Amino acid sequence: MIVHLNSFGGSMRVGLALGRRIRELGFSTQVGVKGVSSAGDDAGICESACVMLFAGGRFRLIQPDSVVGVHQFAAAGQATSEQAMADAQIFSAATVNFLRDMGVSTQLFSLMAATPASAMQALSVPDQIKLGLVNAGTEAPVWGIESEQGGLVLHGVQSTISSTVEIQLACTAQQEVAVAVMVEAGGKGDVRSVDLLVDGRTSAVALRQPVQMLGRTAKTDLLPRTAQLEGMQRARSIGVSLGYDGQRQSKYAIDVPAQAGALVAGFVELCHGTQMTRAVQR
Repeated sequence: MIVHLNSFGGSMRVGLALGRRIRELGFSTQVGVKGVSSAGDDAGICESACVMLFAGGRFRLIQPDSVVGVHQFAAAGQATSEQAMADAQIFSAATVNFLRDMGVSTQLFSLMAATPASAMQALSVPDQIKLGLVNAGTEAPVWGIESEQGGLVLHGVQSTISSTVEIQLACTAQQEVAVAVMVEAGGKGDVRSVDLLVDGRTSAVALRQPVQMLGRTAKTDLLPRTAQLEGMQRARSIGVSLGYDGQRQSKYAIDVPAQAGALVAGFVELCHGTQMTRAVQR
């Protein structure tokens, strides 16, 4: 579900609470007015406390020409100077913690604090992307090494607004690198073909077993060749291209940042070397 936002703001306390609730429910957010026809959505405005609702979205989108702005939060009109200062300290800490929990740069709070309540600091789309306020419907990938059945598995997962891609690298008893890729591919028909996808380029790859459909998830077990493994170690994205009935193709990939690339390269070396004391059977 996408929550469309078009607001000049309001209570900061309510904004923080609603932002957390939006994230708890797994909703996405978009600055813009939902269109009533096939023409699409219209531009909107999201300023002040509204930005906290925007940050609460799991996936955060913005309609072109929409306006996003921040400033200091204002104390209640009847507040004494001591109460206003106390409130400012509380809300400052709450806002910083909120942004950190939402995966948005706390630099956004610095921009808020530097802008008087009587003014408004507009944020360009590049600024919003840099701050992590807009993620264009894609979460950052999460990579890590886990222990499974007494062996090591390199695991990565990345979600977008339309699907989730999960990849696992494991070492076989023959010290080969087996790759399992799980994608949400339900409702598209039977999978007829699978290709390895590295940096957007496809190549034929050996299947260790037929594609399995687990509910709406397609699970592919691959055994890449040496040259393909070398490409994966330098890749910025890894995934699969699935072919369906009627020659339709869908591509699914996970981003490989530099740190994750080092993990991939190290895991391949570990699997092919002598340090692997116990293999995970695949």
